[in-house]
Amino acid sequence: MAFIPSRRKKHNTDPGSVKLNLTSMMDMFTIILVFLLKTYSTEGMLIQPSEYLTLPTSSVEKSPEVALDIIVSKEWVMVHNEPVVRVADLDEMTGFVIRPLQDKLNVYSREAKRMEELYGTKFSGKVTIQGDKSIPYKLLVKVMATCGKSDYPNMRLVVYKKGE
Repeated sequence: MAFIPSRRKKHNTDPGSVKLNLTSMMDMFTIILVFLLKTYSTEGMLIQPSEYLTLPTSSVEKSPEVALDIIVSKEWVMVHNEPVVRVADLDEMTGFVIRPLQDKLNVYSREAKRMEELYGTKFSGKVTIQGDKSIPYKLLVKVMATCGKSDYPNMRLVVYKKGE
């Protein structure tokens, strides 16, 4: 007996073209993006340590703040990586105020006060001091005294946190 095919409709075994629904995938990526933006922390490396020095370590608890940056290396005293005075020349100076540093800080404070008048950005008088761990204490005291005399009484020393 011979096989006779039936006349019923055959099943379509060709899957054809598959269409991907991108709407739900875009919703998922949007939720992930919003989650990552909300949990992103701005703390961390707010202050870039200078390449000219080695910072001391401390058991510090406070987070760093952005402020006027003073760097005291073994050779130079700098403001925003701009050399102001040589450390070797400070031995000849008498008193606690470093004149070239004071002049530079006064320029920055005048500019900050002018910005406060023009744009309303408050002048905080904050300064961060990055000092090499091998500089003498007397030099650090001179730098801090100069900052205090130059409208920058809010000083913070930059250190590495122990254990990091």
